[in-house]
Amino acid sequence: MENTESTKGPKRVLVSVSRKSPYWTSAWTSSEEVIRVALQLMKENNMVSLAPDDPSSYLFLAKERWDSQTYLVFDIFHDTYDPDNAHLPGQNDLSVISVFLHQKESVSDAGKMLENKVNKDLRSLHNSTGLGSRPPFTVDHADGMWPTYLNPRIQGRVVTS
Repeated sequence: MENTESTKGPKRVLVSVSRKSPYWTSAWTSSEEVIRVALQLMKENNMVSLAPDDPSSYLFLAKERWDSQTYLVFDIFHDTYDPDNAHLPGQNDLSVISVFLHQKESVSDAGKMLENKVNKDLRSLHNSTGLGSRPPFTVDHADGMWPTYLNPRIQGRVVTS
């Protein structure tokens, strides 16, 4: 496959794994295995051209679990990622590819609304986890849990776009 700007430019990837997916358990316990599955699906669908088995080809940013969904977020081809400023609006915002691992699997460019939500939620995680925090971030909402962040970067304010 020919490397084009669309397959080599920096992208953020959202992987959505439903409880009905065969990847449900491993999305939480072995997230990087599921990231490799997503990379392989993206490669098969001509969305990217990289080696799924090369851990240096992606940056694992976050995983978030709810009772019926687990979400993984990672970046590819993002050489200028800056975790010290990622909580600031407009910093580290990328276009997003969505990978759905449900009973069926699908890969597509995310729409603008989903792209904005993914970037905003990641920015908020960077703020909530405090100065010096580094990904991957883990957020667990399963069984009614709600995470508590004791040392956000910006006190008393939710970071928005």
